[in-house]
Amino acid sequence: MNQVRCFTFEDYFFTFQFNFFQMIKILFSLVLMISAISLNAQSPVGKWKVLTHTIEMEGSKIDMHAALLQQRPCAAKVVYEINADASYRLNASASGCDEGYVKMQEKLYSKTQWRLTGNQIMISATNFAVGQTYSVSFSGDKMTWIGTEGQGTIVYQRL
Repeated sequence: MNQVRCFTFEDYFFTFQFNFFQMIKILFSLVLMISAISLNAQSPVGKWKVLTHTIEMEGSKIDMHAALLQQRPCAAKVVYEINADASYRLNASASGCDEGYVKMQEKLYSKTQWRLTGNQIMISATNFAVGQTYSVSFSGDKMTWIGTEGQGTIVYQRL
């Protein structure tokens, strides 16, 4: 003889509770993964090269980086390293620039730190007693800094 089992309220409740918590666990994991990907995509941490550094002077835009490259073409190979430990370094060791220039530039950036608050990045060599602040945005492999105090606009490309 076949027995028919009747499900009780408790059977349905525990099945629902188990499925509900499994689903919450999966959704929470997905949210964390998406957040991590999003944060990484919008992080300045990495190695960058400058593409342009434009300023406005007397109504004209001037690309300071292009002017530098006319005098020192080797500066195109200078790498800016924005590290997770908050250090911001200029690495000119593989640029092919003369040793005096390399040492001088690397020394200038030897104590520089960065701090990101919202879409504002601050660069300082004085432990943030003073520094330069920029609005930062990302688009693909480009990072754009727009100076908040007239420093111009710097466009970096991720390496």
